Amino acid sequence: MSTMKLFRTIFYLVIILIGVLAPWFFYPIFLMKILCFALFAAAFNLLLGYTGLLSFGHAAFFGGSGYALGFFMRNAGLSPELGIILGTTFAACLGAAMGGLAIRRQGIYFSMITLALAQMLRSVVKITAYREVTGGDDGLTMNWTGNFFGLTQAELARPANFWTVAWLALCGVMLLAWWVGHSRTGEILRATKANEERMRFSGFNTYVPRVLAFGLAGFIAAVSGLLLGLHTAFASPELLDFTTGANSLVSMLIGGASMVTGPILGALLYTVGQDQFGASGHLELLTGLGVVVVVLAFPKGAIGFLQSGIDRFTGRKHASN
Repeated sequence: MSTMKLFRTIFYLVIILIGVLAPWFFYPIFLMKILCFALFAAAFNLLLGYTGLLSFGHAAFFGGSGYALGFFMRNAGLSPELGIILGTTFAACLGAAMGGLAIRRQGIYFSMITLALAQMLRSVVKITAYREVTGGDDGLTMNWTGNFFGLTQAELARPANFWTVAWLALCGVMLLAWWVGHSRTGEILRATKANEERMRFSGFNTYVPRVLAFGLAGFIAAVSGLLLGLHTAFASPELLDFTTGANSLVSMLIGGASMVTGPILGALLYTVGQDQFGASGHLELLTGLGVVVVVLAFPKGAIGFLQSGIDRFTGRKHASN
């Protein structure tokens, strides 16, 4: 096993161990915030890292899945399990529609189309005529009966109990992102990102794989929104706002898009920074300054910086031998 593979294996094991032991050492609500940012940032990491497409509208999946979950549990009276299944189905259909339309354009045009579609959805949930269904400006409260894998709503709301469910979901998403990256589809996406025209001339369909990547990124964002909805039992129009996605996008940039674990480290650093900056009373100023410094000094993010350090260390070690 090469030194780099050994480093990655140890890193993954440390991440899993931290997830198991974290509730014993850190405030559970703080951990839940990190986890939600990490899951949402993973969606941006998959889309931007493999396709080079920057979506400004992934808050539609994050908030839309929460609203779908609330609708199916509150208005249709379904169980949380069925609500999650139908919520992810709704997000998948929304992703196919948005991706099929937006990916026909590139660059800033793609980003603006996704932003416009997401803001349209935000406007829909605030329409007074739909207040009985969406809750309007006040948001949608979710009260459900029964159990979610043996846990009642009150028990699931406890951060210590919910952490296990959320951590398993994060591990599953990271495994899915890793599998996609090492699959044939991942290879096509990376090659298309490098030179789309050459891929087309080689006979590859570049449109469908990118739509699939967009839908998968939407699914990951939806998982984050569903977890937040289950934990807080509430969905509000702010979940569909651009700033919601922007926070996770910043987390992804801080962590780096070179590894699937980048969003986890980025979410950790961003959440800790927000906590410290907020205490100073200059949250926006210090956050903006920190993002500028990180992007300019570490263009590949914290994970890329660590990986470069490992590469230099192993290169010097082999040279000395």
